[in-house]
Amino acid sequence: MADSEKLFAGEGQLFGGLSNEEELIEICPAEFKNGNAWSSYAMALFYEGANIKNWKWKLTDNKAKGHQLSCLKGLLGTFGIPHQDKLAIAGWMLSEMLNEIPEHIPVPKEAK
Repeated sequence: MADSEKLFAGEGQLFGGLSNEEELIEICPAEFKNGNAWSSYAMALFYEGANIKNWKWKLTDNKAKGHQLSCLKGLLGTFGIPHQDKLAIAGWMLSEMLNEIPEHIPVPKEAK
């Protein structure tokens, strides 16, 4: 199995995270660990959320896209790995999921 295939091979955990997140830390390409535009977008997702309607997916199958999104959400919700590793892997995931880095459209804050 290629390293990129392992990105979406883990199972979501009950309290967040992925079953293979430790392995993903080991195989994550250095270009994501040193910070890049994909990892920066992942950071915006983590802190602000996003409206994903403008995402241009590589896949067309809705079930497969849902699985990838579920893996991304599980990873972003983990407390089991260091934050910088979480964002690096999330950036890598996004680069495999999407054709281009989308404009970040934050989720509107609810009125209080």
